[in-house]
Amino acid sequence: MELLSFKTLAPNSDVKSIKHIGIIVFDGVILADVIGAADVFSVGDKLISSVFPGAIGYAITMLSIEGGSIRSSASVQIMTAPLPPHDNHSFDTLLIISGTGNFDAYSDPRLINWLQNIEGSVRRIAAICTGVFVMGAAGLLNNRRATTHWALQDKLSKEFPKILLERDAKMIEDSGMFTASDIGMASDIALSFLESDLGPAVAKRVAESVIGYQRRRENPLAIKPFKLHETQTSNKIEQASRWFVEHMAERIDMLSAANYVSMSERNFQRQFKLSTGWTPSEYLLHIRLEAVRQQLTETDLPVDKIARRCGFLNGEHVAKLFRKHLSMSPCEYRKNERNSKQMSLLPQVPPPSYAYKSFNNEMGH
Repeated sequence: MELLSFKTLAPNSDVKSIKHIGIIVFDGVILADVIGAADVFSVGDKLISSVFPGAIGYAITMLSIEGGSIRSSASVQIMTAPLPPHDNHSFDTLLIISGTGNFDAYSDPRLINWLQNIEGSVRRIAAICTGVFVMGAAGLLNNRRATTHWALQDKLSKEFPKILLERDAKMIEDSGMFTASDIGMASDIALSFLESDLGPAVAKRVAESVIGYQRRRENPLAIKPFKLHETQTSNKIEQASRWFVEHMAERIDMLSAANYVSMSERNFQRQFKLSTGWTPSEYLLHIRLEAVRQQLTETDLPVDKIARRCGFLNGEHVAKLFRKHLSMSPCEYRKNERNSKQMSLLPQVPPPSYAYKSFNNEMGH
């Protein structure tokens, strides 16, 4: 089992020349976001110390509710410190990383009470994707603008109606509270903090130094929501599309998807196509390929393991799809992405009108 740790500062350190960053994680945390944020602050600190001797630098502490080892989405264990007393800490900034564990965490009164008590003594608090629910549960976003992943926006509005949700925004700041919509955006938020603290020139140099950093807000991999008219049928199709995203790693048949939204399979297939321009199978293949592309870029997992995590049969199956739709192998795609000096993404999977053929064979289910 791999173990990930960082050179950190004690949560209650009184070192005044350091901006102390607390990165809050829970089981299932997105490893790429942890590393992305940590890399930005680490590179920033080294740059400051070499170019601006004596200037204020950065230090990082990984936090969880009880401390100890936290299992990430990539099965890497992250060592964390427990939440310190709210009246005895040195944090300047808190960053809540995205991950499946956030949905359990935001119902934990220990975490919520701690955030409520510490709010007034930190300069800024930020959250990525599902982390926004933690901030919402603590009331930190009441009457403030915020965003989250499109598939979670209705859930966020329903559970926390006082949040002023901005559905089309990628990243928002309101009165020291920062929210970002998609996983993979921890680097973006961390760089925005560096730019605020040290100016755009330093932030640009750090961005150019962080390996693998890509500006997803300019050319995102995230799957976009369907812009549908507000009707009973369109609401069901949107619910189904979210269900596909949430269950893409599982064995899926269209009857189960139709049953989820209380429609007949035939009517579901027809309405999905009419509402979105995609058949359900086309959409499912698309989101699975996008998930594979993201995993290839952000993790070192073998292709075969990524394939199974994203709902495909095996790595060979994914390799065939990549050669067909992207004209390269998964390994070539990963190499190209990591060697890119332009910080831009390769073309998106082509639209369904001409890109997808023989779906029953390709899906493998």
